[in-house]
Amino acid sequence: MRWPIMCAGLFGASVLVLAQPLFTADDLDDSMKGVGRQFELVNWAVSAGDYEGAKVRVTRAREQLSATISFWRNSERADAVTMVRAATRRFDELDGVLSVLTIDADAVAAAVGDVRAACEACHSVYREHDPATDTYRLKSGVLP
Repeated sequence: MRWPIMCAGLFGASVLVLAQPLFTADDLDDSMKGVGRQFELVNWAVSAGDYEGAKVRVTRAREQLSATISFWRNSERADAVTMVRAATRRFDELDGVLSVLTIDADAVAAAVGDVRAACEACHSVYREHDPATDTYRLKSGVLP
């Protein structure tokens, strides 16, 4: 009786694994563009003093960024995984300075700068800027 139950369990688990979509380079591009849009809105909200609005955008940007880690793992790029984790921590820190009762504008500005620096660190290795469209894309030749 144990054998059929074990087989059914293994079959069910394998179906779940196979049903998971692969995070592609196109998905990475879409996510990164989403993170960029959200971060632009963070900057706009911070400059307008709308810290609650900025907090919402930080959360969304962090969600979109976090999803990209599977792409980098599947691509066997440990350095990129480390950079995603660092940028995610910077978003968490920005969220923290936006979550206090009395907002310190200087601390928010510094945290925004830290997020920007974390993004630029990864972009310098893995993304290239298209000046014609003012967008970024995955550099050719960075993946095996």
